Amino acid sequence: MSGSRARIKTGKASLIGGVAVGIASLVLWVAVSRELGFSGAAVLGLGVLVSAGVATWIRAADL
Repeated sequence: MSGSRARIKTGKASLIGGVAVGIASLVLWVAVSRELGFSGAAVLGLGVLVSAGVATWIRAADL
């Protein structure tokens, strides 16, 4: 080996996919929570955290 490391190029598709899945999961979270009778800032905040986690997971898993 010559000492230079090969870099993995991160794709734009994984970023777009992660954002799209994050938005979709937040929409589903809000729809399900309202259907079950839960509402408020705490429920929405928890949904944002869960959606951000899912989006991050999709982005990292695609690398």
